[in-house]
Amino acid sequence: MWPPPEPDCRLHPAVEVRPSPIAGEGLFTRVSLPAGTAVSCIGGRLVPGNELRRLLRAGAGYVDTITVTADVHLVLPPGRPNGKGNHGCDPNLWWSAPYTLAARRDIAAGEELTNDYATSTGEEDFVMPCRCGSPLCRGSVTGNDWSRPDLQRRYGDHWVPDLLARIHASRRPRSSS
Repeated sequence: MWPPPEPDCRLHPAVEVRPSPIAGEGLFTRVSLPAGTAVSCIGGRLVPGNELRRLLRAGAGYVDTITVTADVHLVLPPGRPNGKGNHGCDPNLWWSAPYTLAARRDIAAGEELTNDYATSTGEEDFVMPCRCGSPLCRGSVTGNDWSRPDLQRRYGDHWVPDLLARIHASRRPRSSS
């Protein structure tokens, strides 16, 4: 389990919000970023699953969240630019440390910053159409994508804790009784 998050979010100083060809607005870098650079550190408050479901049902606007454990979710403070990061099926960001998305590879100046939402949500009823435009585009992102062997190979250990635990558990040999 990750430690408690910071109360707010931080972005690399070279990152800005601009119109995105993927969806609405996105995050873009003004400078080249080498692989491993911390780009987005998210913060907020941890809530249990029942509170997250209540927030989602309340319909008070978009709720930006990631799964931390099976029944704990991080809800980002509303209106933070970190929440403008769009999904990509072949992203240039991935989870590198608690609540931190880092450059998965070298990123060119002007490039849109994306992360694979499948690495941060395990909600079984989550389904989102994808328009990322990548040759690896899956067409949709689901809360069960963590179980895909191709994504497990692609991302290695770069998942939120709950999904990484699920992946490891799915690989353990089952004992027979």
